Amino acid sequence: MGLWNLPTKLVQAIADLLSEKDVSVFAQLNRQFFDILIDYLYARNATRSNASALLWAADKGYESTARQALANGAKPLATNRKGDTSLHLATNAGNLSMARFLLNAGVDVNQQNKYSEIPLSAPARDGNKELVKLLLDQPGIDPDVLGRARIRPPRLQGQTPLSYTAMNGHVDVLKILLATNRVNIESKDSRGWTPLAYAAAHGQAEVMEVLINVPGIQLESRAQWGITPLMLAVIHGHEAVARILIEQESVKGDAKCDGESTALWFAVVHSHSNIAKLLLEKGCNPHYPYQMGNTPFSIAITNGQEEIVKWMQQAGHQPRVPLDPVERRKQMIANLKAISKITIRRRPE
Repeated sequence: MGLWNLPTKLVQAIADLLSEKDVSVFAQLNRQFFDILIDYLYARNATRSNASALLWAADKGYESTARQALANGAKPLATNRKGDTSLHLATNAGNLSMARFLLNAGVDVNQQNKYSEIPLSAPARDGNKELVKLLLDQPGIDPDVLGRARIRPPRLQGQTPLSYTAMNGHVDVLKILLATNRVNIESKDSRGWTPLAYAAAHGQAEVMEVLINVPGIQLESRAQWGITPLMLAVIHGHEAVARILIEQESVKGDAKCDGESTALWFAVVHSHSNIAKLLLEKGCNPHYPYQMGNTPFSIAITNGQEEIVKWMQQAGHQPRVPLDPVERRKQMIANLKAISKITIRRRPE
């Protein structure tokens, strides 16, 4: 009896002794073996390899492979080591037709991966409007799931799809999500950042223009260490966003974070001259001290930021430390001597 004429049961018995990779090679020896082993191979993959064929097909966009895997027992909610379902992988790859196929096959649109991200997270992050629409059209979808923070790269802070969209400046997707009336505009990640904070920190002026007009939005929402969206815009040097925020009536330019720093303090420390000028024009006070005693004005003088010092003076403020370095040093020594005398007097006998 030739190899090509082996009975079906014997071929399957041989396959049981081989690895999946070897079975795949064996199946390609001739058409007879292929017909005998192809369904066997998919069924074995579904039970022994956690439907890796389905996950691979979803990631690479091979719908026929995904269809055959499901037909031979692959579970629609099978996941990889990161907890991603086939729908996670398809949406992460931006594959609209594969995502539609998997949804029709019964993959859960709300299934969360290891980091609590749903299939909507990736297209919201990437600005894939068609995929976002497809997923939002699914009955029972929850578009406001808060992810889980992850320290190891790629670092995650626990964003919602709306935060991802705001962070990356996808205005069209942002409007689609807001139109559902099912997303929390004040959702906060592990650092206390809202979608507005993400837009501010990443300089997304167009997103900011949309968000400031959302009824009830908190423009002064406090993140970790009491940082406001205006401070985030200033720290990262986003003048256009800072201008949008400072012009809002509810935004206080001289608001202080936990360390007593103001937006102007951050502008001076990070040498964002144009933003410092903007804040001074809006009436921000350069004499508010940081918790260590330094004011924006004193820092600008110490760092030799002549342009900022000039703008502060033009805004009607006068320095409270000498402009001349020699005189400033003399004053510093005198202050230290005064402090030491006070300390000596208070020392217990």
